[in-house]
Amino acid sequence: MSFDRAKRVSFGVLGSLLLVGGGAYAVVAASLPRRAGEVPVAGLEAPVTIELDARAIPRVGAQSFADALRGQGYMHAQERFFQMDLLRRSAAGELAELAGERALGLDLAQRPFDFRSRARALLNELPAEQVAWLAAYTDGVNAGLDDLRSRPPEYWLIRARPTPWQLEDSLLVVFAFYTMLSNNESYERPQGVMRATLPPALYEFLTPSTSRFDRPLVLNAGDDATGGYLPAPIPAATVIDLRSAPPSPPSTRSRVDPPLLGPASNQWAVTAERGADGHAILANDPHLGLRLPNVFYRSELEWPTGAVRGAGIPGLPGILIGANTAVAWGATVSNADQSDWVVIELDPEDAGRYRTPEGYEPFGVSRAAVRVAGRADPEPLTIRTTRWGPVVAIDWRDRPLALHATWLEPRGLNLDVLALASVASVAEGQAVLDRWAGPSLNWMLADANGAIGWVVNGPLPQRLGLDGSRPESWADGNRNWSGYGPRPSLSGSADGALFTANNRTLAREQAVALSRMWMRPLRAKRIAELLAAQAAFDERDFLSMQLDTRAEGYEQIRSTVLDALPSDEAEPLLVKARAHVEAWNGRADVDQRGFRILHAYYRALLERALGPLLAGAVEADPTFVYRWPLADEVLRRLLEEQPAHLLTREHASWQAFLRQVLLDTLQAIERDPAHGVDASWGEVNELDVRHPFAAQLALLAHWLELPPAPLPGSTLSLRVAAPDYGALIRLAVAPAAPSEGILEMAGGQSGHFLSPQFRDQHSAWLEGEPTPFLAGPAVARITLRPPR
Repeated sequence: MSFDRAKRVSFGVLGSLLLVGGGAYAVVAASLPRRAGEVPVAGLEAPVTIELDARAIPRVGAQSFADALRGQGYMHAQERFFQMDLLRRSAAGELAELAGERALGLDLAQRPFDFRSRARALLNELPAEQVAWLAAYTDGVNAGLDDLRSRPPEYWLIRARPTPWQLEDSLLVVFAFYTMLSNNESYERPQGVMRATLPPALYEFLTPSTSRFDRPLVLNAGDDATGGYLPAPIPAATVIDLRSAPPSPPSTRSRVDPPLLGPASNQWAVTAERGADGHAILANDPHLGLRLPNVFYRSELEWPTGAVRGAGIPGLPGILIGANTAVAWGATVSNADQSDWVVIELDPEDAGRYRTPEGYEPFGVSRAAVRVAGRADPEPLTIRTTRWGPVVAIDWRDRPLALHATWLEPRGLNLDVLALASVASVAEGQAVLDRWAGPSLNWMLADANGAIGWVVNGPLPQRLGLDGSRPESWADGNRNWSGYGPRPSLSGSADGALFTANNRTLAREQAVALSRMWMRPLRAKRIAELLAAQAAFDERDFLSMQLDTRAEGYEQIRSTVLDALPSDEAEPLLVKARAHVEAWNGRADVDQRGFRILHAYYRALLERALGPLLAGAVEADPTFVYRWPLADEVLRRLLEEQPAHLLTREHASWQAFLRQVLLDTLQAIERDPAHGVDASWGEVNELDVRHPFAAQLALLAHWLELPPAPLPGSTLSLRVAAPDYGALIRLAVAPAAPSEGILEMAGGQSGHFLSPQFRDQHSAWLEGEPTPFLAGPAVARITLRPPR
């Protein structure tokens, strides 16, 4: 081929590629959300205006609350329909129909709960007003989907088409978050292994329910600030003596994995007497996995008798965290235990029957067909059910486990929470939340009259014969649930402040009725300290608290390092580490080298100090992993007492053990040439957030991710920060002065990577800039009108 001809062919190929690329861009760009014009929407009673500010935050103006929900649904579908589709499908066990074989395992695990049928049945039980709200929202969603000139880009990638939204789909989204936020069952199975294989005193030591850092809201008369902290007694040498145990073989698998991250949040409120401008103020920053797009979407809904503003979840009508004209509200996970594993005893003569208090009865058996994209035939699934719930797991003894959970109960879910949009006081808000059935959350409220309050929603099971912390058989009738208990609440406080942070909120004696398991309370303790440090606060003060990086939890680890290394230490790595740790400023700041070392050492100590205590459980169950949330308290007790009998014989003393663990940690760090011992915290705690399809679209990766950046904060700071985890939003607002409010959001409003609003709010979120709670001036306007 001649050079000229080759050149012509090359230009022809290049032209074809550009044409194809240009065509693909045009198709993808056609699915960008509308920013002007009129759109007919079924069911509208009157025209609805949607004004969007420069960040694409919609201000929906309607003549009724229902029509405002139609407007919100329209915008959710325009900006986030694929995200909504994933949520409904993940709950229903229908992901494989969209994503193919890779999602089949998730569907097979989810389908036994039959959430789609449960959602449809619930529609027949909800009040007519709530069904009308769902119908209005669904009208808006389908109008928004139909109004896209092309399907969202994700559907082109997986060669699928979106299907219309149905009324029950919003209930499926609630079920998705219900099972994610009420997740005690994910920690309870290992406790069954421990309880059966370890001495009782050791089991109690390893599963404490109180911490030295506890700061409950509700105290008994005479309680100290911890509300009943009991230092866990260290088991005596007659119970366990590691000095006589053979050396543990090296293991590449972690056996100690407490939930250092998980569904978490901070919240607090002060009364008008402590608000700098004479207003009650609320703060809330919920933590979940960071992603593009954000879990939340901002909206403002206005109708003649009211308005509500803040952040909601695409797929759900209304505002989950925000404020109306009179009341502001926020939420954190309460950790109330809403589920139990029930050990199923099989009939030795007939594996199709199981034991109950009245004798053996047959399993319920049903069959499902899970559709899989790319396959002609669906995957068959046989589902077994019991009177306590579906059989969805097998324990370490190969016994079937059924899940008994509030979300599977007839009265386990309703939509009363939507009524928050119209409450006029803290008391009214507490009444609404007291009757809401859903994932148990701490709710903090503040109103325009200066009052504050707190309430935990339910349902909250009342247990008889068990505490719910581990799987047990209910076959003899001595263990069961006896209805639901009262929901704790408070109105006001003596010091004008209330707060929670996934910690134990009640005194020890009362807390046991909710749960035995609570998250580390270091964030709650820090909130209490900061609220006590000054007399009055404004919204910017609250944002500064949300950005606080103090890391008190590492002070003891710092002392451990300094005590373990003698002044004449000669090992160069240890000498260098001691200097960095001595220079640590007490915070998880990006420039801190000492904090990076302390963080890694803390994780290593959890594994190395607690692992040998679990040998009996590991021997019985090779898959065992210790996940107790207050494992931190167990480690602190060992570091305080340093009992010789809980140290394996290869270590001459605790000092030698602590020095060796530190050296091993530092050597592991040094094996990473990019982030050695001299690396700062910000170099290893770097933002790593992208769209789920970024890996499949490598050429577009730059547009599908948030720019990498060093992250201040840690898992033990008020500013919770990990590479792909942190505060989804940061809210600080007084309902009496919304114009002074702050609402930051990671990422941006749009789920479309070509949209200017895909990640335009990211910089302000990263830097902690106080972005306004209210939408800004309108730059675009859409009108929704009734069909002609």
